[in-house]
Amino acid sequence: MTSYFTHGPTLAYRTFGNGPLTVLAFHGFGRTSADFAVLEPELGDRCTIHAFDLHFHGNSPGYPERAERPFTTTELATFFTTFLDRLGVSKCALLGYSLGGRIALGLVEHMAERLEHVFLAAPDGLITRPWYRTLAASRIGRGLYRRFVEHPASIHGMIHGLRAAGLMNEKMHRFLIGQTDSKAKRILVRDVWLSYRLIEPDLRNVAEQASIHRIPVHLFFGRFDSVIKPVLGANLSQFAPELISLEVLPFGHVLLTPELGRAIRHHLQA
Repeated sequence: MTSYFTHGPTLAYRTFGNGPLTVLAFHGFGRTSADFAVLEPELGDRCTIHAFDLHFHGNSPGYPERAERPFTTTELATFFTTFLDRLGVSKCALLGYSLGGRIALGLVEHMAERLEHVFLAAPDGLITRPWYRTLAASRIGRGLYRRFVEHPASIHGMIHGLRAAGLMNEKMHRFLIGQTDSKAKRILVRDVWLSYRLIEPDLRNVAEQASIHRIPVHLFFGRFDSVIKPVLGANLSQFAPELISLEVLPFGHVLLTPELGRAIRHHLQA
């Protein structure tokens, strides 16, 4: 069943499990909160997972005007702390996958006092992308994003060219084309990238907040993932190795699996 919460913007969410630990969960790009149902058999007795449809996804409304007035991490932290207050919950865990991992990393910076665990599966946000920031920050760049929606041939041609020259592997090529091969998908790319462009976690500050509040951070990667590679985990773990663990699972980028549920359960029992 889908529920809704409004504090400024509105987000839809689904709830899985009925355990004592409240978990706020965030899915990957182009996906929905329904993806977290796979974790319920392993975690349902330990966790109550409130999995949100991110803006522009699933049953949550779109806010295309936020391309010019993007969401901030402070705004999102206020939204989710207010949600916890409404539940009467003092502390929770975060679970972020891919794009949702970037959201979760940002929240650690701004609501660490409300957290007791952080679980990140193939999280975006472990590297900065200067080209993305530069394009998204300028009106000209945002115009190029909008042009790509209607006229994708030039960008697709560049992607094909990089693959043909051996500068891009087949998995990444398939991923990029697959995410932009219809107008609806390109609109989603434009809306999400532009409206979330200020959600850029400072990894040193993430680790500092985790250290101050003694929050264990668990990173999970797919051994065969060519999108978010396991080696990127060191970009965060180097700042607080005593609190940040890294585990590699025998998958590609798709990590919301029963095996991930078992791995999380193991950490909760430790």
